[in-house]
Amino acid sequence: TGESRWAREPGVAVNGVKFEPETAERFVCESGEVYKIEAIQELINLGLDQNLAHVQPTGAYHYHGVPQALVERLDKGEDIILIGYAKDGFPMYYSQSGRYKPSYVLSQDPRTGEICEYRNPRQSLSDSFSDTRPDGTFVSDWVYVEGHGDLDECNGITIDGEYGYLVTKEYPYVSRCLKGEFTETRPQGPPPGAHPHRPPPRGHGED
Repeated sequence: TGESRWAREPGVAVNGVKFEPETAERFVCESGEVYKIEAIQELINLGLDQNLAHVQPTGAYHYHGVPQALVERLDKGEDIILIGYAKDGFPMYYSQSGRYKPSYVLSQDPRTGEICEYRNPRQSLSDSFSDTRPDGTFVSDWVYVEGHGDLDECNGITIDGEYGYLVTKEYPYVSRCLKGEFTETRPQGPPPGAHPHRPPPRGHGED
């Protein structure tokens, strides 16, 4: 493994559904701050289903966290379940016991930002975030603390001599970066939008 590099779509589950943990949703503040909204939060309903997944405007169904139905289908009574492969070729696992803990914690620094606007075709919000405490709503609420948990900054660890990534119930849920070589299928930049305008394609709710 080498240096970590941010990945918009870090991997694909064994059922062919992609993992895409981040969103294009954001608050933009008149004071200059831009807050990227996490998919898994309580401020804005992004229509996640029981698999922490939804459908993009393009029709692409994708996971933001643990794909529960897939985990149940693959469960053979062992703790570590292979649920996918990352773009750099390393395996993606889920631990049923939650044995491997991420190394991210909520920032202790209060937020800044006045007159912050959120808009999409279905909803508009206005708020100010100055002196509010990070609670996990935004990507910037989280900070990596090396050694705090078992997993590295990409939610990876070496298990039985092989490096792999863990999909976890705790932030970052799905790896936001990768350690190996890979090529992005889209240009670098903000992740694409993800609005649940349609139900998932037939069959994905069971996978």
